[in-house]
Amino acid sequence: MNNREKTKIIAKNTFALYVRLFVLLVIGLYTSRVTLEILGVTDFGIYNLVGGIVFISNFICNSMALAIDRYLAYNLGLNDKKKAQEVFCMSINIHIGISLLILILAETIGLWFINTQLIIPANRIEAANVIYQTSILSFILFIITIPYNSDVIANEKMDFYALVGIIQGILKLAAAVILPYIAYDQLKTYSLLMTIPSIIYFLSNYFFCKNKFNEAKFVLVWDKRLFTEMLTFAGFSTFGNMATAVVNQGQSILLNLFYGPILNTVRGLSLQVNIALTQFANGIYTAINPQIIKSYAQNDNKYFESLIFRSTKFGYYLLFILSLPIFLEIHPILNIWLKEVPEYTEIFIRLYIINTLIYNFVTPSWMALQATGRVAKIHLITGTINLLNLIVTWILWKIGHYPPFSIVTVNIIISFLMQIATLFIQSKQLDIKISKYCKKVVLPTVFSSVVALAIPTFMYLLFQPGIIRFIVSILSSVISTLCTFYALGIEKQERQFINEIIIRKILKK
Repeated sequence: MNNREKTKIIAKNTFALYVRLFVLLVIGLYTSRVTLEILGVTDFGIYNLVGGIVFISNFICNSMALAIDRYLAYNLGLNDKKKAQEVFCMSINIHIGISLLILILAETIGLWFINTQLIIPANRIEAANVIYQTSILSFILFIITIPYNSDVIANEKMDFYALVGIIQGILKLAAAVILPYIAYDQLKTYSLLMTIPSIIYFLSNYFFCKNKFNEAKFVLVWDKRLFTEMLTFAGFSTFGNMATAVVNQGQSILLNLFYGPILNTVRGLSLQVNIALTQFANGIYTAINPQIIKSYAQNDNKYFESLIFRSTKFGYYLLFILSLPIFLEIHPILNIWLKEVPEYTEIFIRLYIINTLIYNFVTPSWMALQATGRVAKIHLITGTINLLNLIVTWILWKIGHYPPFSIVTVNIIISFLMQIATLFIQSKQLDIKISKYCKKVVLPTVFSSVVALAIPTFMYLLFQPGIIRFIVSILSSVISTLCTFYALGIEKQERQFINEIIIRKILKK
């Protein structure tokens, strides 16, 4: 298969992923509105806080998922089916062990922390414990699903991946819709209902992989060398992922301790928007990551480098196109989305959008470094920088009266520092010159973004707040960004490829 055919597969998979993400975005935003309305600000904040405590250990799973993704795609790229099966079976063994470890920690240290350290109203302690136990169940199912999910992605079966994700989203929406009709504590009921999508997600991935992929046939395997390799890879990744998990949940805890559960609701709502936007950028990364690993395994260095540059640019452009209208018109959007908008929600969302745009540049470089298997430096350095988020925020709030949204301002600065560090590591380990990266990626994206901002900003300032400005701002944002990125943000070859796809689609019709 030549590189052009590989690019077409990436385009097809990206489309499937964006259908999935669009549907999940709509479902997720509406589900948040319904659950906030039904549960109320305090209960919604408790659900986000307590449920998040369990998933703080998600850094372990993310680390192992990275290892499985890398070793599966690498061996599939070499067409070594036997080795791929060994990787899959070893990953099952490892994830069963992780599940048992997390269960023990969650039912001891975690249970103590929930009941003695968090600020939760006395009459909601019992509900908080129900949330905690159902979250443990969902998380263990998620852990066991990881090897199967990784196999789907490594084999680039994104149509199935998209379908299962949509079904999971619909089930979560159904849980929110039927909640008012159940005569029981609504916070407890919601947490119980949310375990059903996790069960369905696991079973779907299990049966699909078992029937479709030879390497997904589980047999008892123990390869000490492979175990050491995967665990070493995951071990270094764990530090970086642990830093991210600690920062994410640590920020929720800091907000809870300094400002109370209402600010947890604000952050929870803001992260809903931020996660939705990030997933749109990650759609192209999910589609392209197996090809990055396989091209590295096949020593196709030219294609490998082009994938890094193009995925960074196109991921950023897609993110920017979606983010700009939300950034400009967040006030009316929140009024449409939510019946009650907590204070600080607008500024939190706008700052998270800026942070996400900056952080976007890091992801493709990390994928490329993971393809090499040499991940120690990138995770140790960027993980350490990331932990500064909590330290700096705690110092600011301890010594001064800084507003709650300063936590995201610190995030933005730290993300910028992580990007600089990643550029230097990439230049050393992948032999990609910083000057070339800036010329091919940074300059086109920054220049085209500045140009794309001109018309939407002018329209925003020209009209008074209202329905006319809302429509004009969104339309001008989308049209301006699409035209500018097409004309100024991509290279001639990339433009020709897009033209061919559009012409082919038109002729088919």
